[in-house]
This record gives sequence, structure tokens and C-alpha cells, in this order.
Amino acid sequence: MQEREIRKRKIALTDTLMSDADYILQHAQQEALITRREYNNIRTVQQSNEGRVIDLLDKVMGKGEETCHRFLTLLQEPEVQDTFPPLKRICSAVALDSPVQETQNNTELSEYRMSNLPRGHCLIFNNQHFETDTLKERKGSSQDAVALELVFTWLGFSVIVLEDQTAEQMRETLGQFRDEEHGDCFVCCVLSHGTQQGVYGCDGQLLRIREDLLTPFNGANCPALSGKPKVFFIQACQGERLQGVVTVQVDGCCHSGAGGPETDARPTTQTCYTLPEDSDFLVGMATVQECLSVRNSVAGSWYVQALCQKLKEGCPRREDILSILTRVNEQVSRREGTLWKENGVQMVKQVPDPRFTLRKRLVFHVPDNPIPL
Repeated sequence: MQEREIRKRKIALTDTLMSDADYILQHAQQEALITRREYNNIRTVQQSNEGRVIDLLDKVMGKGEETCHRFLTLLQEPEVQDTFPPLKRICSAVALDSPVQETQNNTELSEYRMSNLPRGHCLIFNNQHFETDTLKERKGSSQDAVALELVFTWLGFSVIVLEDQTAEQMRETLGQFRDEEHGDCFVCCVLSHGTQQGVYGCDGQLLRIREDLLTPFNGANCPALSGKPKVFFIQACQGERLQGVVTVQVDGCCHSGAGGPETDARPTTQTCYTLPEDSDFLVGMATVQECLSVRNSVAGSWYVQALCQKLKEGCPRREDILSILTRVNEQVSRREGTLWKENGVQMVKQVPDPRFTLRKRLVFHVPDNPIPL
């Protein structure tokens, strides 16, 4: 009797799960062990973590043997036991009556933890003004920085915005954040001119995406983020080719360097396991390789504005980030603009390019009492 197993271990389970009640509640709701309404009621009525766990256990036990079985299966998931190490001992003697059911549950995609407050750091580099004549002012970029700051503050992140940073300043800041304490996730947004090789500091020096932006935060260089999602959104050109109505600008530069010319138009655990050092990254590029990205000189870039809009719409519905970025691709790809070039007016189209090594669903849960947008 699975209900009897839970009841027999109720005190031990309560003492263990109350260390992160929000985490187990989220997973219980994701596995449909409790309804969304029950989830909200527990979090509203029960103010203490202990009370929330007791309420959850009572609801699970009241739903019958199948739900109790699925709950015990959830407690034996490696990710859950990594979060609550005492579960290995508590559940060691539990016999699950249905191995087939357990196998089916294990095939479901798990989700990254997202319960700490703050969720983690969100670092925003907004390079709008440049020290070289070949890199023009990125008018409208401040609108993107404001939109990103608002939405990630609303999502529970500690947001830092840095304006007009040289390449060396950006490297130094990234190094400092590499050595910081981290929560459940790290987010970095870069708004600048760029080429296929990387993005520019305000001094016109290049910062390489993989070597300078991503590598400092991989599992080998930043153990505090090992197994946790590292998310980068990069609003910059990757070249000068058009993918193809308001007045538009493209994020790039008229730069004479090697990148060619661009047109400016706007775990603590008892069980150890190994992971590739480059796992758990998501890089959202505003455009595909070799192409321009579009920025409106008043309203901001197509990509960042669509990203912020879709995050505001999708996160309350608990959509994962890859679904949200697919919606961003759809919205941006439907837009069109015009660009004045030497040979006349040309149609401008754009589609973003998300790349990832995520191993789980990444959902940005909106906190209970978010700062209003």
C-alpha cells in the first residue's frame, strides 16, 4: 500500500522536504499530482514551509494509490534526491509495485530548479555609444536594456546593467561574475555591434562569443553553475548580409576590421555524476550567421522587444524557454522593414537563431509576489 508508505514516513518526509517546499510543490504540480488550484491554495494558505509540505502530503494521500505511487516515484528521481539527500535513506525501503509505471515516468523530461530568490544574477551589457567613428551610435538600444531589466527583475533575478563597456571591462566583469555565488540560473544579455566572430566593446575591440562570453561559465571554470542553466541573449549583427515599416536600423557597424564592414541601422549531494563542461548553455542570437539584425531607432530591436513580450506572456503559463524562443522566432520572422543602401531601398527580414546544450526544461517561474512590470 503506497499510501501507507507515505503515512509511515510522514514526519521524516516533512522534515526533509520543508528545506525547499517550493521546489517539491512545483514538481508535484508539474507531475499532475496536485492541480494548479491546489498548488496556489497551498502556497496562499500555508505560510510556513512545514505547513506547505504537510498539506501536500495530505492531499497526495487523499488521492488514492496511483497518485501515492507516482509521488513516491517522484521522490526517487535522481534530481529530487540530489536536492533532498535524506530521501535516499527515507525511500530506500519503499517497494514500488509497478516498475513499468516507473520506467514511463523516468522517460519524461525533468526541469531545472527555479525556486531560489533571487533566482540568480542577470547581467546586461548595453553598448550604445562607441569611441571609434567606424562604430555608430546604437539608437534605441536603451529601450532594449530597460525592457530586459524590467522583465528579469519581474522574474526574480538580481539585475545589473552596465553601459558602454570596453572589451576589457566586459572581460573583467565576466570574470568577477564567474567567481560570484550563484542561485539557480545565470543570465547575460549583450546589446552591441557585432560580427560573426563576436561582439564589440565600446572601444571597438572584439569579444569572442565562445571564448570570452561562454567559456568563463562552463563547468570547469565556474563550478558554482555546474548543472545549472547559463543563458545568454545577444542582440548584435553576425555579418552584413540581409535576410530578406518604420524607419529601421541594423545592429552592426561600418567597421574596417577583420570582421568586414557592417551597416549600422540599429551541488551539495551524496551522489556524484559527471557532465560535459559545456552542457546547460542557451545562447539566443538575434540573427543567423553572416546576417544583420534589425533595431528600430526609437522602439528598440525586433529581437529583444519580441523576447521580452513573449517572456511576459509565456512565463505565467509555465512555458519553457525553448517554446518561448520559438514564438519569438515566429514573431520576428513575420516582421519586415526597409533599409536605405547605396543601390536603393531593400527589404529587410530577420529570424533569430537560438542554440543550446540544455539537458532539461528551463522554465522561468514568476515569483509569488513579483515586482510589477
